[in-house]
Amino acid sequence: MRTKHTGPAAADPQPYATPTQSPPPQVKSPQPAPELTAADRANLKEFLERTDKPFSITIAPQSRKRKRGAESPSLREETELFHERLSVQYEVKPSQNWESLKRYKKFTVGGESIAVGECIMVKNDMHEDPRVNFAAQWKAKVLEVRALDAEHVYVRIAWMNRPEDLDEGRQPHHGKLELIATNHMDIIDAMTVNGRLDLYAWDETDDEVQMPGIQEHFWRQTLDVAKTRELSKLRLICQCQQPQNPDVSILQCDSPECRKWMHVRCIVNDAVQRAAQGSTKKGRATKAKKSNPVTLSPTLPAIAIAQKDAYTAELFVERWPDDTPSKETKIVITNGDGEKRTENVHCLLCHNAIEPTVPED
Repeated sequence: MRTKHTGPAAADPQPYATPTQSPPPQVKSPQPAPELTAADRANLKEFLERTDKPFSITIAPQSRKRKRGAESPSLREETELFHERLSVQYEVKPSQNWESLKRYKKFTVGGESIAVGECIMVKNDMHEDPRVNFAAQWKAKVLEVRALDAEHVYVRIAWMNRPEDLDEGRQPHHGKLELIATNHMDIIDAMTVNGRLDLYAWDETDDEVQMPGIQEHFWRQTLDVAKTRELSKLRLICQCQQPQNPDVSILQCDSPECRKWMHVRCIVNDAVQRAAQGSTKKGRATKAKKSNPVTLSPTLPAIAIAQKDAYTAELFVERWPDDTPSKETKIVITNGDGEKRTENVHCLLCHNAIEPTVPED
């Protein structure tokens, strides 16, 4: 039997912080760009200060092919959008003004250096609030940095969506800090950046990679906003054929013919359902009392709990969890009279008994 749970939790982020007065963004490692005359520079500066959003991005139609000598020489292709399926052709407008800005590999805001390819937090409004709620910040990936001077620095980004931003909204399989990678590009003022975001790319199909920690932002799914509007599929596991929530533990059958992963919640739900049904068949059903819905918390070292009518099922797994490990793998059923009985854990798919073993690192 193998257990799979989240990796070590990162240090708890401070939910609120008081920002210091940030100097204007600085840029580093300039790349060659046409030198502007004094007049052109003045005109460009006047254009940039005319509006808070001087640039826009247009995505080329999916069927459009980029060729040498194409009609629009300003058409570009972006291939660094988290995954190749998100690659798009795009055009920045007005392109001449964008191309007149010098291109940089890094920029510095608030004393923090941020490079192209890294992820950032972006202010979700421009109100001067002494407290910054980091959970509420927008998230994005830096694709390109251009600037006229320290007061006019612009960042081309690809936005990250929250599960709440999806058409179907947040689902049970979404992790607390899960984000969705997209090809929705935008150009923002560097002054709206609130700092770097550490983001973990989790390949859920590889059982050997570490799962994201409870306090770690991560992504595993992509949304093609620009072309197909398709959301990439997630791996389905367990008898319920639902994706995995990385914040919740799963258990693997150790039978060589099976090796399937199961949600611990499904294991205890199955146990408590069988207990309640068995009681009814024997004519010993206990009528459940009406009460307000409550969130059940398993008694340590149990890792999952479920309740139906007057029955409660708790799952224990040997040497797990790490902080208060159980001595054996079992399911404990408690009836309405407080009487307990123990049963073995069985795979929900092949129905073989799951033998307790030391979980692999």
